[in-house]
Amino acid sequence: MLSALLYLRLTSLKNWLWMRLQRLRQPKYLFGAIVGAAYFWFFFFRGAWSAGVAVGRHRAAQGAVDALHAAHVFPPTDLAGVGLAVGALALFVFAALAWVFSLERASLGFTEAEIAFLFPAPITRQKLVHFRLLDVQLRNLLGAAFMALFTNRFTLLGGNALTHAAGWWLVFTTFSLHLSGLRFTLTRLADAGLRSWPRRALVVVGVVAVVGITFALLPAGQRAVDFTAGKNVFEAWGLWARDLADAAPLTWVLWPAKLLLRPFFAADTGKFFLALGPALLVVGAHYAWVVRSVVSFEDGSIERASKVAARVAAVRSGQRIAAAPTEGRRPPFVLAGAGFPEVAFLWKNLLGTWPWFTARVWAACAATIILGAAWARAAGTFRAELAIAGGVALGIAGYVLVLGPQFARQDIRSDLANADLLKTYPLPGWRIVLGELLAPTAILTGVVWLALLTAAVTLFPGAKSFAGLKPWMADFLSSCFSAGARPLFALAVALVVPPLVALQLFVPNAAALVFPAWFQATRQRGGGGIDIMGQRLMFGFAQLFTVFCALIPSAIAGAVPLLLCLWLDWPALLGVWLAALGVIAVLVLELWLGLRFLGERFEKLDLSAELRP
Repeated sequence: MLSALLYLRLTSLKNWLWMRLQRLRQPKYLFGAIVGAAYFWFFFFRGAWSAGVAVGRHRAAQGAVDALHAAHVFPPTDLAGVGLAVGALALFVFAALAWVFSLERASLGFTEAEIAFLFPAPITRQKLVHFRLLDVQLRNLLGAAFMALFTNRFTLLGGNALTHAAGWWLVFTTFSLHLSGLRFTLTRLADAGLRSWPRRALVVVGVVAVVGITFALLPAGQRAVDFTAGKNVFEAWGLWARDLADAAPLTWVLWPAKLLLRPFFAADTGKFFLALGPALLVVGAHYAWVVRSVVSFEDGSIERASKVAARVAAVRSGQRIAAAPTEGRRPPFVLAGAGFPEVAFLWKNLLGTWPWFTARVWAACAATIILGAAWARAAGTFRAELAIAGGVALGIAGYVLVLGPQFARQDIRSDLANADLLKTYPLPGWRIVLGELLAPTAILTGVVWLALLTAAVTLFPGAKSFAGLKPWMADFLSSCFSAGARPLFALAVALVVPPLVALQLFVPNAAALVFPAWFQATRQRGGGGIDIMGQRLMFGFAQLFTVFCALIPSAIAGAVPLLLCLWLDWPALLGVWLAALGVIAVLVLELWLGLRFLGERFEKLDLSAELRP
């Protein structure tokens, strides 16, 4: 019977591959596949088996280490030990969260078709479990190979691509088995009368007890990070995490996780095979746990399959994923009976997102950031952590500006399937497009503002930070970051964020209206492939190129008054504000012209004709 099930899975896989090859006859999939294949070739496979490339990577890694040392940043010397400790602690946290927050009954991820054909068949639950566990291994292998493409580039981790792929496979397989055994066990406990809250309390108490006893048994000098132990804050934190993971009784709980991770961090092939045996014992223990704890999973599988089918249908149709029914929620703001119609679109789209996208939540986050930074600076021992937090905040701001529009889709992209209904509104097309753009603009602007606020209250560069620059540039930056000019400088930068975010959102919304058939293909989930990934890459590259071209006029409009102020020796803050106003003026003009174009495109859009094969 198991051979028949494997034949069914292999046949389905063959048909899946054949269907992907067949659709390459359409240009939108063919060009996507070419771009996706080129991406993997140039970034991962080109020269992967060349000794010269491997030596070059090693030299680049060593050069990065030397550059960090020159900047007085010293990574931990025992990188493998620190990585093993941090990885074990991360697995411990993930497992604890799964035991606390898991609400699903036992289910093994069967599809609706598999449920219809396999559940009525004369197959035992044990065989169905074995079939599903083997089926999951395909995804685990693909995921391990994909992750190995990234981690193999970090030569400081040791090992090679094969050992990294095997290490990732061990982690993915064990964690999937752990989740299956967890759901079987929780279903058994629920059927025995144990409710979710007592179970959560027991898990939390157990975790707190283990961590608390570990800290109690630690020497007084090791309970907090000793910043004199390492050469800088990075090494101090790494050494503290390693000592914590090696302290009893926490080390006893982390022992299976450490055994599981040792093959990944093995320095060479010999050490990998020595660590492989204990890791496979951990995998085997999880497998035995799953097989022995099998309970009725039919009801949970049917419920989960129906939810997955509804989610896939919603995504493929371009609609938002319907959330589970709730008791209702407070609207983001009170919508007046009369006013600008664009505000109604903002209200509607915010109501369809998470409930914490409100002004009250943003204000609470801002107050927390300001008070937390003030307390840390008053303590006087967290200057390094504040600098790290400020750098991370700037990185988050840049990430949200560039990639945020791909995730914040509460705009025309989500309402594209309802275009015929929107066209019946007595509004010009540009006002509908503007209203749809307001919600993601507000969300991304709020996130970027919080990140900039974090950087403003944590980063205090002094004169030494600008020592390597030219004198006029050092004087300019020093005056901008002085105590009196700092708030006004941050405010000028913050005012540029909304039009810049709107410009970033304009490009993917334009793609949805100008190329609706191609855009709908990129919305597929679960049925994607290298061709869909290539289409997304094309849209991403087009967005970056378009935004870059659109920013050239605004950059010129900002640079001219700034350079003029510097030449006339006017206050630096005045130049910053004039530059910000020039940038905002050009961006608003470009957005206005773009809205007029998209409005006309929206009014002429015939979605049924555009999506016709």
